Parts: sequence; structure tokens; C-alpha cells
Amino acid sequence: MLRVSNLQIVIFTGVVVLLLLATREGIPQNNWEVVTEIPTERADFATAVVDGKIYLFGGTLFENARGRKRENEPGIWRGPFGTSVAEVYDPRTNTWERLADMPTARAHARAAVVDGKIYVIGGYAGIDNRGENLRFPKVTEVYDPQTDTWERKQDMLVARRSFGIGVVAGKIYVIGGLNYLIKPWRLDLVEMYDPDTDTWSNRAKMSTRRHLLQAAVIKDTIYAIGGSGWPEVVNQRGPFLQTVEIYRPKTNRWKKGVDMPRLRSSFSAVVVSDRIYVIGGVDGVVVTYLGTVEVYDPAKEKWHESSPMPTGKKPFGVAAVNGRIYVFGGRGENQEFYKTVEVFDTGFRAASAIGKLSTRWGELKAHRQSQP
Repeated sequence: MLRVSNLQIVIFTGVVVLLLLATREGIPQNNWEVVTEIPTERADFATAVVDGKIYLFGGTLFENARGRKRENEPGIWRGPFGTSVAEVYDPRTNTWERLADMPTARAHARAAVVDGKIYVIGGYAGIDNRGENLRFPKVTEVYDPQTDTWERKQDMLVARRSFGIGVVAGKIYVIGGLNYLIKPWRLDLVEMYDPDTDTWSNRAKMSTRRHLLQAAVIKDTIYAIGGSGWPEVVNQRGPFLQTVEIYRPKTNRWKKGVDMPRLRSSFSAVVVSDRIYVIGGVDGVVVTYLGTVEVYDPAKEKWHESSPMPTGKKPFGVAAVNGRIYVFGGRGENQEFYKTVEVFDTGFRAASAIGKLSTRWGELKAHRQSQP
């Protein structure tokens, strides 16, 4: 009769576990870590990912974002708004590199990738916070990571900032947004850009006028999520939205989606493994800075909560690489500005020791690299 020792059982069990780790599509780590800081202290930049590297474009310098209009109104940004700074972060080496400046200085632009090139669209700039001194360029500029060069493309039809952006079948969709120079200044307008023909065209409008929303793409479908909606209120922050609308470019039609669990504006969103991660932001007219992370699974049409960030804030940028979500900077309670880069490991990949993050919250060891 075959006899198996306890030692053999332990060894066999260990082998099975290792095989499962090697073949499963990842195991959630359920923790956040700090890995570096943004080299140029700025807010409200655009982010994009090409070949595993994360690109940051434009924004407004922290030094121009601090100030008070009146003693009882903290955090009124004084300007000037908009910078041309462009930088790239490589998660594999945890290093930064300064790139060729963007031709048009701006903040609250959005970026999209088609065929390995990055299209930076819209935004705003101004010498101060007075409405007559704000500009909303319709500009579309494309950056080629291979040559570190910029090229001007056809302008958008309607200028805007703080809009949603998504790519389906090589076409770029610009959704909603804000322009103080037109009324109503929160937009329901949707435009499509075709890089092959360098042309813009109008598409079906959303049902909801809003800005500070996020758009997420899963397969051939675009989800427009949350934001600040219409009608305008006195404090210009509300009403905040839970609203999700779903757009299918093939039919050029919108339909109602499943609302987020809570009101949310000024958040970030990213797609990992066909799930949408909604991160941070603010909740309600009496502003509460959120650390919560909510995940939407379109296959089940359900939301659930994931591991929250330790600090509630409005993230300035977010990107996903190899199953890890990178959150760049942010603004939190008492208008505190953050320059840290924080990472959440979703676990959606084969287990590997390569690139394992070791720096925990509150133990920032990485220093700024490649200062501009």
C-alpha cells in the first residue's frame, strides 16, 4: 500500500499553489503603495499610456493654484493657468524623463491614443481667474513618442475643458465638458475626430449636460460617468451626478446605464480587465473629498467597492499599466496639494515577482528623478 508522508503532502500542496499562481489571471493585492512623486508640481494635466509608459501633458503649476479671493473662500485659483510641460514616467524603472514641450500651454485638456500617437485636445488657459482673461483653445495637437515631436491638427468644432474622452475603432470621441464663454456653459455635445482624415464631426448628444465627468471604453462601447451637471447653481459645483450614460458609436445612440452608488465629480476613471474603476473625487454640494474606489462590471451591470485610497482627494491623473492603477497627485481637504504617485495592484495578470512594489503608504523612499 502506498504511503504518503506529511512532508510529501506539504511539498505537493506547495507545487499546486505555485502552478495556480502562474496560471491564474492575477490575485488582488488589495493595497495601495507610494512609488514616486511627479517631478513638476502641477495640477489638472492630461494622461495617456503608450508601450507601458505613462505620459503627462500640461496642467497648472501648484504655485499658481494657491490663493484666496476672499478670506471665507479658500482655494480660489489665481492663475496664470496652463503650462506646456510634458513628462513621461516608466513604471518598469520608476524613472521620469522630460519631453518636448507641448506647443499650446493649457490645463484640463484630455488625451487619447491612436496607433501609438497621443492626441491632446481642448483645455483652457488664462493670465488670471477673471472670466474675460480665460481662453478655451479648440486646439488638437498630436505627440509622437518615437520622435519626441508635436504636430498641429484640425481644431475641435466647439472649445471645451473637463470633458470625457474615449477611442473606439480608431476614432476619438469628445463628450460633454465646459466652456464659460458660451451658454449654457455645461455641454451635452459630442464630437468625433477621425485621425485618418483629420476631420471633426458632430455625433448624437448626451441626455445630460455636464463637465468633470469621465468616459471609459470597454470593447466598442463608451460609458459617460458622473460629473457636475445642469442646471447651474450659485456655487457652480452642482448638482453632482451619479448618472451613467452608454454610447455605442455603431448606432450613434445613447441609453441610460446603471447609476454609480454615490454622487461624484472631479474623479478619475480607468479600465482594467473590462471593469471600470472610479477613483476619488468629491461628493455632494458640501464638498467631501473621497478616497473611495467603486468598480463597475458591465457584464453583470453591477457596482461594488474596492480598496479605498488612504486619503480622500481629487486625482490629477490616472493610468493603468499591466493591471496596476497609477494615481498622479491630487487636491484634498483644506486645498492640500499632493505630488505623490500612488499605485493599486488589481491583480489582473499572471503572478510575477518582477516589478513588485515595496514602498508602502507613509514610507516614501523614492526620490524625484530627472528633474525638469
